[in-house]
Amino acid sequence: MRKRLAILTVAAVLPLTGGASLAVATQAGAAPPPPPQVTVTGKVAACEGGSDADEVSIETSKETKAVDLKGSNKYTIVFKKIPKAGRDATATVTCEDGNTYTDEFNIKGAQGTEPVTQKRNLEP
Repeated sequence: MRKRLAILTVAAVLPLTGGASLAVATQAGAAPPPPPQVTVTGKVAACEGGSDADEVSIETSKETKAVDLKGSNKYTIVFKKIPKAGRDATATVTCEDGNTYTDEFNIKGAQGTEPVTQKRNLEP
């Protein structure tokens, strides 16, 4: 009789502890998904001395990305840490003659789950 009672007790308690472990594991792994990527693209104007732009760098409080223009006046930079509320950014254009100019703007975050593209032309 005692053996039956012990078996019934183990059979009754075992599913409860397994369920609690599963609930804890599920809660621990439920991190919010990262925000969708935001692509900033646009054209870069020539520098004040007439020299061509050589590089574009865009800095936010969480990321800094740069792209070599390679003789083009167009750029595309992808960010992965832009929240829905957006994030302030500073674009720095480096010219072939070594001069630079900057442009401050807000990168708008995606409002849904799909990636977004924001156009921003840069001028001195």
